[in-house]
Amino acid sequence: MKNTLMKKHFIYLAFLGIFSFPVNALPKINVEHNTSMQGVPSVRVTNETTLVLACYVAIDGYKKKFVLQPFGISQWFSAASNAYQHTNFSTWCDSIEFYPKYRKYLG
Repeated sequence: MKNTLMKKHFIYLAFLGIFSFPVNALPKINVEHNTSMQGVPSVRVTNETTLVLACYVAIDGYKKKFVLQPFGISQWFSAASNAYQHTNFSTWCDSIEFYPKYRKYLG
């Protein structure tokens, strides 16, 4: 009897542990990389959701902020020289509802 009670408590605690983690989901985006004939890397972001997104592309401490419309594609953002690689770019997007300051970047 005691053993089955312990098993039930273990299963209950395991179930709570699985479903009690916080979820931090970001909208689905696609990041494309390109290299110019001079070897300068560039990146652009595609919004694959129905949400308006607040986004930025960063490289070497410089951030270019912009807004992406639903299913929209950003312009190409290039590095300053060919000393950079695609791995030096950082991209981020989230719903503009959570970042109202980005509304000033609406085109």
